[in-house]
Amino acid sequence: MNQEARSEFVALASREPVALARAALVIAKEEYPGLEVDRYLERLAELGREAARWMGTAANTVEKVQALSRFLFEHQGFAGNQSSYGDPRNSFLNEVLERKLGIPISLSVVYIEVGRRAGLKLEGVSFPGHFLVKATDERGELIIDPFNEGTILDLEQIRALLNRVYGQPVELHPAMLRAASSRQILSRMLRNLKNIYVAAADWMRAVAALDRILILEPRSLEELLERAKLYETLECFQAALDDLQSFLSIAPDHPFAEAARDGVMRLARQVSRIS
Repeated sequence: MNQEARSEFVALASREPVALARAALVIAKEEYPGLEVDRYLERLAELGREAARWMGTAANTVEKVQALSRFLFEHQGFAGNQSSYGDPRNSFLNEVLERKLGIPISLSVVYIEVGRRAGLKLEGVSFPGHFLVKATDERGELIIDPFNEGTILDLEQIRALLNRVYGQPVELHPAMLRAASSRQILSRMLRNLKNIYVAAADWMRAVAALDRILILEPRSLEELLERAKLYETLECFQAALDDLQSFLSIAPDHPFAEAARDGVMRLARQVSRIS
């Protein structure tokens, strides 16, 4: 673990709102210890200044969004990585800025950060299975898909996307288009990374991703349970025991509480044998 990057992440997570681009780059810094965070923040600022020039003659928010999308996806060449979707580099903001390839959430972060610097009011949308962006003005909201070249989606396209995600017709609820906070965006980025590492049986990196989710969301029960399981897999029995005890202190009546109590007893025996 890169202790400097982890300490910086803890400091960023202690503030509200969390600085989205900086925190995303600090996530990457654990994988790339020499990463110069400020250099990539300046790159975003440069892109924002150039995007503002592209948007200069736009008459309204729709035209500004269209200009921003042309700038990023046609002029700059950012694109969704369709062929290697599960490549972890798609989730690291430095790599996305260098390679100009990403997945919906990482391209959305670029879109949001560049667009905000160019003067647009943009927010992330934690849509099921496919992260989106919304632009808001006095007339309403536009839903944008940065993974598909910044296409502005109408209601029928949003419903079709939802049905593709679930593989069957699903009712669209307004909550699915609610704005996501920086904290929620970062947690979702880390969950993507965690899933990639679990699929590759890279338990140490999976635990590191869970660590940072729990720094952002200390009472996240699902992550506490998953980290306890991974700690036990790694034979870190005391750490696994601590997580199960934390889980029970937060949610003693949870449906999984009885199984967690059994786990506490099992892990306590393991710890006593070692000590």
